[in-house]
Amino acid sequence: MMEMGFAEIKGEIIQSSYWNFDALFQPQDHPAREMQDTFYLGTKAEVPDYSKIKEMHEHGGNVGSTGWGGIWDPEVARKEVLRTHTTSLTIKYLADHPKPPVKAFSIDRSYRREAIDPTHTPEFEQLEGIVMDEGVTFRDLLGILEEFYAKMGFEEVRFRPAYFPYTEPSVEIFVWLEKKKDWVEMGGAGMFRPEVTEPLGCKTPVLAWGLGLERL
Repeated sequence: MMEMGFAEIKGEIIQSSYWNFDALFQPQDHPAREMQDTFYLGTKAEVPDYSKIKEMHEHGGNVGSTGWGGIWDPEVARKEVLRTHTTSLTIKYLADHPKPPVKAFSIDRSYRREAIDPTHTPEFEQLEGIVMDEGVTFRDLLGILEEFYAKMGFEEVRFRPAYFPYTEPSVEIFVWLEKKKDWVEMGGAGMFRPEVTEPLGCKTPVLAWGLGLERL
């Protein structure tokens, strides 16, 4: 990542639901926020001025969205969790650096209540990255991911359309594993929705991805 011009960022394992979910436009009743997927702690965090996040969730702000409706509750946002993804780090970084250009990545641990199988464990390392700049496009995102996996020794990379609450368009990334004679999913990526970037003060497109490091 550093060869490709990215700066490395770090952050805390314990995060507020605000940064882990709300700032990413995940609705407060989203299944991923329920106890079976998230390790909640018995503590609460302070959160920054949430007026723009609240407006975006309830009514869609001024980006042509309808939002999620209902009432956004700041007390739900204050609940602390073991971060379920390192996207909580990159979204905080964007909030602190809303002006382009930004190229940043993190490699750090995440926690989920997962059943153990060949590609899932309750704690895992995630390779997170973002690019924010004038005029970046979805094609740039695919090119960056192809270049990264080429450097890791995977020449055959393909993408499949996917859904994530905070990116659109979105894709899942697969590489060809010769010894298995099969395509293996490596992670997800997309362009942050305006519902995510607008409340943070970001006015230019943001490319984002989260890759499963152990799968490499």
